[in-house]
Amino acid sequence: MKGSISWATMFLVVAGCLPAEAERESLVTGPRILAVRSEPPESKPGASVVYKALVVTPDGELQGTAVRWAFCAAPKPFTENSPISAACLEGAVRPIVGTTVSVTAPTPTDTCSLFGPETPPGDFRPRDPDGTGGFYQPVRVEATGQTAFVLERITCNLPNAPLDVAVEFAERRALNRNPTLVPLRAFVNGAPASLDALPAGGDVRFEVGWSAYDAEAYPAFDPRKQALVDQREALRVSWYATAGAFESDVTGRASEDLAPTVSNGWRAPDEPSRVFVWLVLRDGRGGTDFARYTLDVKSPP
Repeated sequence: MKGSISWATMFLVVAGCLPAEAERESLVTGPRILAVRSEPPESKPGASVVYKALVVTPDGELQGTAVRWAFCAAPKPFTENSPISAACLEGAVRPIVGTTVSVTAPTPTDTCSLFGPETPPGDFRPRDPDGTGGFYQPVRVEATGQTAFVLERITCNLPNAPLDVAVEFAERRALNRNPTLVPLRAFVNGAPASLDALPAGGDVRFEVGWSAYDAEAYPAFDPRKQALVDQREALRVSWYATAGAFESDVTGRASEDLAPTVSNGWRAPDEPSRVFVWLVLRDGRGGTDFARYTLDVKSPP
């Protein structure tokens, strides 16, 4: 079944059999591509990158499913509103060798001209950076009847900057790193609770976080000031479960918020059951981490 494109996040976009409009984004009722983690999350042209897809179903993760990977090879015309060129849903791609959930491939050497500040071929103009000063190579992922695009951050020359600023930027710039989730904790009525003994129909408070070093500081070029400004990454967590209901589909911390944890409420199913939960942590420059937990919901003693 073919559906419309849903631009779910800045870094992951999905086309295919999406949940019904009335369903929460956090509820997993069918096969889904929830995330793609690239290592490293920022690469130079020609550098090798490992991509790993998080492909799930209501019964758990699909480790053996066939996955097709490809680099988008078409810049987006400015007449299109979507983040990815429609041509990349068709044949304007460069296939990546491999059909498993994890593949390794070099970033295309012409990525900074197709998707960065260098002059691209054809009737296109150079890309503008996002709010963090970044440019991105779209990578297409196909599995379980869905198509997703992850945006790999690419390292390109700083455009339209004075020479001294460009030199300073090159000296201070460090490639982005992936953040790391810390273990999930559960609380019931304010007391710690075990993930394998949660009360049916009960209200559970989850807490998860990341390292204090994961909200990275980085320099970005401000074209109005013609100078570098120091920024700090925001982080957010997307929550998914095969049953029950979260208070929020996404929780996070703004760039000025130094707290390294977030919490979310969850109403457990009324009947005893086993529930799979996935957490996807993303930073503001394309870094990603994800984790799966198994919850056992039981009747009160």
